[in-house]
Amino acid sequence: MPSYHQRGKIKLKNGQLSITARGKKPKHELKIEIPARNVIKAVAEEKKYYSSTAYMLMIHFVEQDGGEVSVELEIRSFGRRGRAQAISRWWAQTLTAIKEEDA
Repeated sequence: MPSYHQRGKIKLKNGQLSITARGKKPKHELKIEIPARNVIKAVAEEKKYYSSTAYMLMIHFVEQDGGEVSVELEIRSFGRRGRAQAISRWWAQTLTAIKEEDA
């Protein structure tokens, strides 16, 4: 999947995690639907680059066929690093809490 500034949304509703993003071309549009109970783990992480810091959310989950996969999302909040960091941590904690409830 090409990785360039794709604006997207992550949403949790009725036990379903939805990740959508628009690509430059329609063929690069992304739509992932994950039952929240299929999330193995979610981790918030900081990635340091030469002149900036990125706040990442890694979601590891089980697909319908039983295979384990992961998706890595960069959480952005322009001009507000602390907010991006808090959002990525919130998602990781929320998805982890759902997994722990099912255990």
